[in-house]
Amino acid sequence: MLADRQIEIWKEEAFGPAVASEILLDTHRILKRGKRASWLVSGGRDGEKVARSIASSPLLEGLCLSSLHIFFADERYSSDPSLLNFNRLSFFLDVLKGWGMPEENIHPFPQLGSAKEGAKAYEEEILSLGFGEGCSVSWLSCGPDGHVASLFPGKGLGRGLTTWVGDSPKPPASRMSVSMEFIQSSLEVFLVAAQKEKREIVEKAVRIWADPLIPATFCQGKEKSAWRFSSLTLPQTF
Repeated sequence: MLADRQIEIWKEEAFGPAVASEILLDTHRILKRGKRASWLVSGGRDGEKVARSIASSPLLEGLCLSSLHIFFADERYSSDPSLLNFNRLSFFLDVLKGWGMPEENIHPFPQLGSAKEGAKAYEEEILSLGFGEGCSVSWLSCGPDGHVASLFPGKGLGRGLTTWVGDSPKPPASRMSVSMEFIQSSLEVFLVAAQKEKREIVEKAVRIWADPLIPATFCQGKEKSAWRFSSLTLPQTF
């Protein structure tokens, strides 16, 4: 059973801080009821916007970062470090480490002999660390075509915990990703979008459910499905 969507729309300037505050407060609560928590984080402009807001939030102080683990929703299979989500989010990870997160709590996708090998190894790492039943809080940015992570329209949502693609419509062609099954096993799933060019797909997504041509429509968590948009992406009435 997955939680119903809760849609909130924030003014452009308030979007990042509002979503960051909600994620941090929810994580505080989750850590109080358990020994550890985990985030599944997304790259892209909106994922990075959320990460920047978390990194600058006063609510980060007091969060037990030694009990928090970071996983990545997807990664490009590439030898170019500048393309990797892990490196593009380095500013965010450095702040977390500065506040006490151990290096070993950060889990990037490995770059092995192929995207398939990397995805399989990531699944094994997730299982070995005891997170096979899902992350605590996932935040995923939505692309203008409705993709999330590296789950693209009409290309399947993956099986098991991770998957890979060799013909991504966005370069580079080879990518590694968590599956929608793993995303939906999260306690909380945040779907975020704050760009004007995403308005058309978001307006479609909020009206339908579970459409393989719009992977974002599957974004729900077990306890909370938080769809958070800026007013650039979705008007106040829809």
